[in-house]
Amino acid sequence: MKSSKAFTLLEIIIVIAVFGTGILTVLYGMGQTLGTQDRAETQISSSFFAREGIELLFNLRDSNLRKELPWNCIFQAREGNTVLPEDENPFCDGKFASGTVVLLSMEEDAYVRVIKLDAFPEDFEERFEKAQIFYQTWEDSAWNVYFRYTHDGEEGETTRYARYLLIKPVYEDSVALREDKILKVESRVLFRKWALTGETVMESFIGSY
Repeated sequence: MKSSKAFTLLEIIIVIAVFGTGILTVLYGMGQTLGTQDRAETQISSSFFAREGIELLFNLRDSNLRKELPWNCIFQAREGNTVLPEDENPFCDGKFASGTVVLLSMEEDAYVRVIKLDAFPEDFEERFEKAQIFYQTWEDSAWNVYFRYTHDGEEGETTRYARYLLIKPVYEDSVALREDKILKVESRVLFRKWALTGETVMESFIGSY
């Protein structure tokens, strides 16, 4: 006579516990991998935005020189909502200087927005709110599709990025060089997605040729 074997309740509970632990371990590993990938993609994109900001500022410098304007000319320089008075050149309302905070947008009526503040907010959320960039797409009657990044939240879609440039003096042996010759540029991009926050900083120098 053959003896029959059966699993006890305790054995079944142990099998379920081991199997469940294995599944949870796999799911946790997948979550960690996806989180790492998302953070890497966010940081890469923020680096692209930082580089683009510097390139746009260089483009403004080159355009000024072609128009025989000072290389550091700012069009419609503003302090808050007030337009600054005209400088010596009637076609240039102001010039880049130490402490200038530049907001760059691909906008039809204001290709480069410039604000001049005595102190930019230190708080991350305040800086993000002031400098956030939005994504906008549209098409014309010929079905041509266009896009641009803007600081206008009423027209664009929300992104996880905020961008601004900080202008600083260049020092040599603790002595500041002439600002009409060369300036230091910090292109800063803040990123925020749920609990993930951070900042990418890219530095360069800008001046006349």
